[in-house]
Amino acid sequence: MKKLFFLSLMLITAFSFGQYKYPPTKTELVTDTYFGIKVEDPYRWLEDIKNPKVLDWFKAQENFTNSELAKIPGQKTIFKELTDLDKVIAVKYSPVSSEGGKYFYRKRLPEESVYKLYYKQGKDGKEVLLFDPKNYIPGKVMDFSVSISDDGSKVAFNLSEVGSELGDVKIMDVTTGKFLPDVIKHSVGNFADGSNTEIIYGEAKSYDTHDPEVWLNSETKLHVLGDDNSKDILLASSKKYPELKILPSEFPDFYIFKNSPYIFLGKSTVENYKELYYAPASDLKKDHIQWKPFCTKKDEIWNFFVQGDDVYLLTTKGNSKFRLIKTSLSKPDFANAKEIASGDKDWKISSVTQSKDYLVLFKTKNELVVEPFYYNLKTGETSKISTPLKGNVEAAALSKNSNELLLTNLAWNMPINFYIYDVDKKEFSKGPFNMTFNFPNLENIVYEEIDVPSHDGTMVPLSILYDKTKLKKDGSNITFMQGYGAYGMSAYAPYFSARFLPLLNRGVIMAFAHIRGGGEKGQDWYLAGKKTTKPNTWKDFNACAEYLIKNKYTSSDKFGISGASAGGILIGRAITERPDLYKVAIPKVGCLNALRMEFSPNGPVNIPEFGTVKDESDFKALLEMDAYQHIKKGTKYPAQLITTGFNDSRVESYIPAKFEAKMQADNASTNPVFLYVDYKAGHFGGSTVEEQFLQASREYSFLLWQCGDKDFQVK
Repeated sequence: MKKLFFLSLMLITAFSFGQYKYPPTKTELVTDTYFGIKVEDPYRWLEDIKNPKVLDWFKAQENFTNSELAKIPGQKTIFKELTDLDKVIAVKYSPVSSEGGKYFYRKRLPEESVYKLYYKQGKDGKEVLLFDPKNYIPGKVMDFSVSISDDGSKVAFNLSEVGSELGDVKIMDVTTGKFLPDVIKHSVGNFADGSNTEIIYGEAKSYDTHDPEVWLNSETKLHVLGDDNSKDILLASSKKYPELKILPSEFPDFYIFKNSPYIFLGKSTVENYKELYYAPASDLKKDHIQWKPFCTKKDEIWNFFVQGDDVYLLTTKGNSKFRLIKTSLSKPDFANAKEIASGDKDWKISSVTQSKDYLVLFKTKNELVVEPFYYNLKTGETSKISTPLKGNVEAAALSKNSNELLLTNLAWNMPINFYIYDVDKKEFSKGPFNMTFNFPNLENIVYEEIDVPSHDGTMVPLSILYDKTKLKKDGSNITFMQGYGAYGMSAYAPYFSARFLPLLNRGVIMAFAHIRGGGEKGQDWYLAGKKTTKPNTWKDFNACAEYLIKNKYTSSDKFGISGASAGGILIGRAITERPDLYKVAIPKVGCLNALRMEFSPNGPVNIPEFGTVKDESDFKALLEMDAYQHIKKGTKYPAQLITTGFNDSRVESYIPAKFEAKMQADNASTNPVFLYVDYKAGHFGGSTVEEQFLQASREYSFLLWQCGDKDFQVK
């Protein structure tokens, strides 16, 4: 199926057709043949990410980009604006959970650059600092996520140095604030449901996130606090259960429930549909469990919740907008399961979580309008949550040990805030995470929700946010449109960020295209932008751009776009299919070379989403979504600021790098093509507020410079 032909080595200097003398980049042509189709890849050599010559190339690109970006005026001004706006909220909270009567949360003060972990006993208890990621190891900053034990006495940390993307599991005693001796290396883990002593974790091969096999054939284990790691129990792996045919790319997810006599094993990838097996919980520590099939991917189960012998399933089987159904674990019967809730023509079920006695859910209309509900596990009654709040209200359980719910209040022009709803008391309150703020000029920020006809007549939701005092509708407003369109996720539900204001206050229009491939309108909407239907994703996006230009919100020479990660497919193909529509493109840590994704560390697990070159239909779909392969020499492309975190374990740095190299060489316009390399970051960019603000200042300044804002022109 595949042959490699290494052709003559050529050294070229990538002057492109424009004014920028980019660092020299050699070509070393490799030709792959898939199903009779030849695919040329002149920059394959950049995939040898540890090669000193490749590292030198990255450093040269970084130095060149930094020197050019430094010439753009106005960056310090934007950075100061972001810093000043950050101080408007006196205390910022990010709730975690509530266990053992304790509220756990992240908190950051205006003068602080990172969120710290705190807890308090009860809503009005004394605040206690548990973890400061800047002071844990002198001179280093840590990324962390946490899991709280059932009684709130311990915290399991997934700790990694900023930018490393993979670290260790460590356990803290809440009373003393000190870490226990237990350390689980190069792993990710959480407390087992209902446990105070047992950690379920997935173990990687090593800390090397550039290793293509780092997560292949991973194992799931059980660690008991205080035990030596050599005593950890292997719960699941492809070797332990060959009869389950767990693929090397599949993660063996293990589920234990405090309130049920059953345990579950899943074979997981990025695919939304679950394949699950179950067994009596009493078999947990047997050498070999006799697993019974529970559901296959044909059952379209997205999530499940267990209460005793009952299991509640969130499924798209029979309804693209989701159904929540109930059956018995003693005799599962999906066909005759009781329906608890369902989506309809306008509304879909977007989220379900579980509290002590309730399932908490919210429904959405295109993910733009939200209504919260709760279902009583004892009585079977469903009730809508009523609050005095304006805007959208999302509801989620804080714990399985209480019936207090976290309400999240947000909208495009309203800063996010948190409230508490006690279901038992039917009591609404501000709770311990409520914030106060008074942002300047917020009264002038308005939004429009419209539907735009795409290439095939499908109506695509488009959100448009702007300062009403600065909108001219004569094509002169700079516009910055963003999108994603993958995994069935709704990446741009309505939310306001103070980081929008430096653009909005300058008259920039911010637009968010809710394109196919996302989950805005349910499963059918997702499937209409996946694999062979993936072109709908960027065609929807381009249709939204055409609408904004046609209706004089902006013009093509004032139009910038951005998307991150899988959104790189969107941005890369939007500009390679319609380069005439845009002036600026900022693909961030983007999947710009889709044909080569499956050969990267995070590639195999993503095959269900994007496909594999081993299948003819998938290959043709991957080729169509590969922006790198669609760059045409002599075409005039927009200005581009292409970003990567060098420790990115999800989209390897060589993927955006190859796109940039080819774009520099083939672009016929005078527009710059820069690769920004962040050596301290992984997939999610800077970890400190300063790093995030610098990143935003850099991107905003590039946009404003290229789109003609007079205050950002290079002299």
